[in-house]
Amino acid sequence: MKKLISFFCICALIFALAPAAFANVDLSGMSYDELVALKDQINLAIWNSAEWQEVEVPAGVWRVGEDIPAGKWTVIAGNGCNQRFDIGSTLDSTGTKLAKTDYWWRLKSKDYSYFDAASDVDSVTVDLSDGMYITIDVGSVTFTPYAGKPSLGFK
Repeated sequence: MKKLISFFCICALIFALAPAAFANVDLSGMSYDELVALKDQINLAIWNSAEWQEVEVPAGVWRVGEDIPAGKWTVIAGNGCNQRFDIGSTLDSTGTKLAKTDYWWRLKSKDYSYFDAASDVDSVTVDLSDGMYITIDVGSVTFTPYAGKPSLGFK
């Protein structure tokens, strides 16, 4: 009898608390910078979850450890794109491009009109460390966990 009463109490508690877990959050009082910081925290939390599979990263400058988690990644050219993907450790004085490029690739998606399977590359595997920067010149790339990894879990 005690087990049955306990079961009903737990069910009642779950039903009472469930709406709070799915309640809308009022973001109207937050500034633009606060919203961007929250978005960045949410993105990193998603990237670090076991269920995460891939994410599209648009053109721009991105910092590893802040915008993109450190780790081994497969980076795939965006649909229809012919883009340059660069990695470096320092930005120039404007903060909009790398001061020195350590590694770079020209990635062309397989559906790019001038893709040549014999000479073009549509993906690359990279090992990114905290503090590095990546730049994507046009379009977007897709980050997926390195295919050689036995699981999608992150440290």
